[in-house]
Amino acid sequence: MRVFRLPNLAVLKVAGAERVAFLQGQLTQDVAALTAANALAGAYLSPAGRVLAVARLIERDEAILLIVPAELATGLAERLKRYVLRARARIAVAGDELGVAAVLAETAAAIDGRFGAAAAGVHQHLADGASLVRLDHRALLVGPGAALAPHLDGADDGGASDWELAAIRAGEPGVVAATAELWTPQMLNLDLFAAISFTKGCYTGQEIVARTQNLGRIKRRMFRYRAADAVSIAAGEALALEGVKVGEAVRASATGSATELLAVVSLEARERSLESTRGVRFEPAPLPYPIG
Repeated sequence: MRVFRLPNLAVLKVAGAERVAFLQGQLTQDVAALTAANALAGAYLSPAGRVLAVARLIERDEAILLIVPAELATGLAERLKRYVLRARARIAVAGDELGVAAVLAETAAAIDGRFGAAAAGVHQHLADGASLVRLDHRALLVGPGAALAPHLDGADDGGASDWELAAIRAGEPGVVAATAELWTPQMLNLDLFAAISFTKGCYTGQEIVARTQNLGRIKRRMFRYRAADAVSIAAGEALALEGVKVGEAVRASATGSATELLAVVSLEARERSLESTRGVRFEPAPLPYPIG
């Protein structure tokens, strides 16, 4: 098992008596379903229904925490503040107050053994002040630096890449600055990832999401691919089929002998080999959940 910091992730803190009601009108997820013992995935959309960020939500210290890419955190906080108006909600980037670390293990049972039984739920409040968010054989640790430090294994230069690879194999969608507003939630499989509520009511971008779902016009989806060589591919980079662009890379991770990625691709090309802009061939690989 390895535990290491994830400096590429940051925490947005939404506090105040009306934090749930405020976020209900902003995120794809049913925020009212969040409890101290669970964690939820959700997305923040533009008015045109395009994904600005994908977040994990937990409840802690009388606030809702959104775990998001660090490069997006400040911009998201400022954008959310525009919609607060008279709501009793306060939004801030936690900064040094709350850090994020990763736990990579062979099995979920190994995480149970190190941090305690899973009976406490998906979100477990540890005695030292850290929050443990279970993701099968992975987990996130969120808390003050002093609480995270005893759990860390020291320097782990390859940790972020290994975490990215595990997320890819889990089919976990993500958005960074280069891909913000590029895709709708269904293109990123967020409806298959339990990150969209179709019953909670209105939120920013909801009309586009509902129309897409109700009309069944989902023509692009996120799929997993693998190349036999370790190559660099950036989020948003084009992927082509026989010279014609059919999709874009969502996230990628290169190891010593291969590269794996998630990409939003037209359904007609889903079972085909694709090429990156550098001519690297990517072959389809399985996801852990079905796509109809």
